[in-house]
Order: sequence, then C-alpha cells, then structure tokens
Amino acid sequence: MKLIAKYNRVNIAATVLVLLVSGLGYYFILKSVLIHQLDKDLKIEQQEIKDYVKTNNSLPEASNYKDLKISFTPSAEVIEKASIKSISMYNDAEEEMIPSRQLSFSILVKENNYKVSITKSQQETEDMVELIVKITLAIVVLLLLVLFIINRFVLNKLWHPFNDTLQKLQQFNLSNRKHMELSGSDINEFTQLNTAVTSMSNRVIKDYDALKSFTENASHEIQTPLAVVNSKLELLMQSENFTETQMQYIQSIQGEVNRLSKLNQSLLLLTKIDNQQFTGKEAVSLAKIISNQLSNYEELVAAKHITLTKNIDDAVLVYMNETMAAVLVTNLITNAIKHNIEKGSIDITLNEQQLQISNTGQPLNTDPQQLFERFKKDKVQSESLGLGLSIVKKICEQYNFTATYHYAGNQHIVTILFTGS
Repeated sequence: MKLIAKYNRVNIAATVLVLLVSGLGYYFILKSVLIHQLDKDLKIEQQEIKDYVKTNNSLPEASNYKDLKISFTPSAEVIEKASIKSISMYNDAEEEMIPSRQLSFSILVKENNYKVSITKSQQETEDMVELIVKITLAIVVLLLLVLFIINRFVLNKLWHPFNDTLQKLQQFNLSNRKHMELSGSDINEFTQLNTAVTSMSNRVIKDYDALKSFTENASHEIQTPLAVVNSKLELLMQSENFTETQMQYIQSIQGEVNRLSKLNQSLLLLTKIDNQQFTGKEAVSLAKIISNQLSNYEELVAAKHITLTKNIDDAVLVYMNETMAAVLVTNLITNAIKHNIEKGSIDITLNEQQLQISNTGQPLNTDPQQLFERFKKDKVQSESLGLGLSIVKKICEQYNFTATYHYAGNQHIVTILFTGS
C-alpha cells in the first residue's frame, strides 16, 4: 500500500471517528439544553398558576392548546415537591402520540387540594434537534469530501518530490555510472532526503568503480604469475633429476596451481556478471551450443562410459547474451559429467519452456537448497570449486530464469525455466 493511501485512510478514519463521537456528544448536549429550556418554561407556567390562585383564590381555566395542556384534578394526595417527567401525549390535530414533558405539583384552593398537570409538547424541540443534526451531518459530509479532495490532489502534489526520488532510486543502475539528478523541493525534509540520497549514490558509484577496478586488476595480476608458475612446473616435470616422490610433489603443486587459476577465472566471471558487463541480448540457439559443448567433452564422456540421451528441440531460441548462454550450458554439462558415476547416464531435454539436464549419481551429503550458493558443494566431491551452480544461478537471475534442483530415482536433476525470456 502506498504511503499516501495509508495516510488518507488513517486521516479519514480518524476524522470520521472524531466527528462521530463529537456529533453524538453534540446531539445529547443540545437535546439536554433544549429540554432544560422546556422545563424552565413549565416552571414559568407553574409560577403563573400559583400567582393567579394567590390573587384570585380560584383556579384558572384549564387549557388544551396544540402544544400545551393544563389540567386540574381534585386529589387527596399532596405532592410535596414538583416533579417533571417525559411522557407521550395524544395530539388531536396530528392524530398521533407525541413526546412531551409534564410538570406535576399540588395546589390548595379554598381548602381543597388539586393536582395540577402542565404538559408541553417536545415536538418543536425534537424538530429543532433533528434539523440541527441534519445540518451537522451535511457539514460533516462536506468536510469529508473536502478532506478527500485535498488528500487526493493537494497532498499528491505535495508528495511529488518524494515519489520522484523513489522512482529514480528504483531506476538507479550502477553499471551505467550515471549520477542521480533529483528534483528540488521547498520542503526541508525532502531536500535533506535528496541530499542524503545524492551523496550516498555518489559514494556507491565511487566505491563500485574502485572495487571493480581492484577486482579486475587483481584477477589479471594473479593470473600472470599463476601462468608463469605453471609453465615452470611443466619444465621441471620434464627434468630427469627428480625422484618419484619429488615428482609427485611437483604434480600436486601443479594441480593446486591449476585449481587456483580456475578459481580466479570463476570469481572474475561472477564479478563481471554482477557488474552486468554482459548486457547485450540476441536470439541464441541453445541446441547449437549444447551440441558444440558435448563434442568438446566426447572423450571424457566415453572415458566414464556415460550413456547420453538427448531430447532437444532445435527450433528453441532464447534471448540472452551468447557468451552467457555458453557459460550456462558449459557449467551444467560439466557438472553433470564431473558428478556422474562410472557407466552412468546423462539426459538432456530442451523445449520452449525449459532446459533440463539430469545425471546419475550418489545422493548428496549436503542441503540441496545450498547448492546454488558460492563455495557450497557436496563434501564427497572435494575437488569441486563449488562455483558452477552459483554461476548458473547468477546468469538465471540476470535473465529472469528460474533454476531448480532435485534428486529423484538416483538422478540429480537441474531445471532452467525460461520464465523471463
């Protein structure tokens, strides 16, 4: 949910709640005030009746008006204190019961006690309260409408610099080394945000360039002495002055040098993929690349007596960098051969939806979910660098492919789904 939408919901919900509570409170307070005023009118009528009896020593005439009714009833009960209560009174004109307030008290006239009832209609009070409530509701609705319009348009404009900064952050790409140019704002917080983002992006680009330069230079510098060491070892191995044990030491050193060279090349490749240095896309025939790679490994496949089964659609084209496609296929095929068993099998399936390579092999001794991480490998295969599937995953992420692994029926199965192609 967007921040502006969240803010609007909270703001409008809080406004509705406050107006609802205050409106109910306002309604009851207003009604109480009007009823209190009605009770004062009843007491005024009471005082007028008492003054009339005191002056004339007789009761005034009973009355029955539209909204006022006064009645006198002889009673043996003396009401010590006047009481007021709410009742329903029948209205002849409207032919219905209407809410009313009634004041009852006792009065003595010529030694005769009378119960006096003064009843006054609350209809006007109710009508006034209803009118005020309607006006209040109309004001509330108008206020909510105004708030919605302000939040919808004015605040959207207010948040435009933030949205612009967010959009440029999402589009920020280290590989093009383009510095961020953010819109100005007269709001201090947004100005501070833009300053911090600009400073951060400049530092990131600077650090990225330094790290990229160091990685490339270090890789090339390391590769040169490794090649020299390897060539010198080959010359030493041609000498006849070494014992068998010394020759084994030299062969072991050469093996480690070769392994270090492969590790250096793999890490450099991962760095280049991370740096998005393989950006071009074209229609690549995976079938052709698979065929070329299999021909390169014919002797190794034959040496391990591996049975190769292919179910390849030659018409399948995948849009990606051709070098990356070759690296992807090479790593998968190399992995399938290296981790296979004697007289095992390799099955390769290629169609428009996926590339799947499965090979026979012993069950893993490690968590299959970790195979695509760097330097994660099966403990049994200690000669592996643990980078092959990591490179495969990086390539898949760059082209929105999905790489999965599972083990079933003595088969290690790696599947590449072309979801983003």
